Formats: sequence, structure tokens, C-alpha cells
Amino acid sequence: MMKAPDWLLPRPPFEMTPEKKNAFEGVWRSKPEGGLIDYSLPYPKWQFLSHLCESKDLVLHGSQNCTINIVEPRQANDIRAYSNQSAIYATTDGIWVIYFAILDRKKHPGVTLFNSCLQARISADQFSDPLYFFSITHSVLLQKPWCEGMIYILPRQSFEREPAQQMQGMEIVFPHWISSVPAVPAARLMVGAQDFPFLASIHGHNNEKLIQLATADPNGYPWPEALES
Repeated sequence: MMKAPDWLLPRPPFEMTPEKKNAFEGVWRSKPEGGLIDYSLPYPKWQFLSHLCESKDLVLHGSQNCTINIVEPRQANDIRAYSNQSAIYATTDGIWVIYFAILDRKKHPGVTLFNSCLQARISADQFSDPLYFFSITHSVLLQKPWCEGMIYILPRQSFEREPAQQMQGMEIVFPHWISSVPAVPAARLMVGAQDFPFLASIHGHNNEKLIQLATADPNGYPWPEALES
């Protein structure tokens, strides 16, 4: 098996015990329909969110807007065609979604995000655990631009998953889903910076240099020359 590049972060340990599973299911059963989940379990919220998506037809959408009743498609702004559509963007990964929810983009409208969550096929019937990379504009990172945000837990029926890709001879899949139609949340969960396990591992990049490098070499990800921290 090919060793993962050093710039990819492995998911923290996640052991699903019967006790933990029962606790997660109890919280889900007691949720108010479409309402805010009262979460007081001793387990990380990202594990709860990941369990929901592994056991049910759900996806996750993170936002700093905590009062959305219907999640609407919006035009994205990304150098990748798939990520530059008018759509609802969602994931089935409980860590990746928190990254999008806790960044205060209202206070820092010029910030750019640069990130990945992926799994590599390691055998005919098995993929690696998730691997991550996170970066935001370096000047904004220095200001610790974190806020409370909301995870909207959405029905998966209208969403389609990003197709698998070949990278360095390996099949890579992304927990990345899009929908072109509005979605009504099944529930929602408040999160903060304390819920994101990679807060100290977020890189800072130079916006202009990143654009230049990505334009010159679209396959040069993660363009380390653009990273300032």
C-alpha cells in the first residue's frame, strides 16, 4: 500500500463500542424534528455526526448562519469545476463539516479556504480511513477567526456523490455530495472551535501565490510554496 503524503492528516482514533452506538442512537431518537439537538454526551461531536452518516441516509452541511430553515443551493467559487457549481455542498464526514461551520466568514469576507478530505482504496473491498488537509488565508488565520456554527443534518435522497478519481495510480474517493434542490433539515447541531480536532493543524496560505501556482500546475496540490504556516 502506498504511504500517505506527510501533508495529509489521519483521522483520530474512532472506536465504535456498543455503549457509544446506543448513546448516539438515543440522542437521535430524542431529537426534535428539524430542531436543535441537545448534545451532552462525553464523545466528540464529530464521531456522532460520522455515525449518523454511516448508519442512515443523511448528509451534513456546515454554516455560520445558525437560523436556516431551508438549505438552498448557492453558487460556489472554486478552481475545480465540480466544486464551482450552484448547489448545496454537503459531506458525510463529521470532521470536515465542522471546518466549514466554525470559520467566521462574515467578519473575514476575504478569506479563502483550501482543504481536502479523502480515502484511498487499499484493497478490492476496503478504503483507508479518512485523510485530511486544511488551510485558510494566512493573514486571517493569525486572527483566530473562529465562531460558533451550525451543522445542518439533511436527508441524502436528492444528493449525488462526487465521482471517484485516480491519483498517483490509486482510486481516491471523497465524502463530498451535492444537490441542486433545496433541503429541509432533519435536525441541527451547534458546534464551536473546541469541537474541531485539527484546529492547531490548519495551515495558512498566501492567496495570490496559491492562485498563481494552482493555475500554472493544477495537479500540484497542495502547492506547498503557497503555504506560510
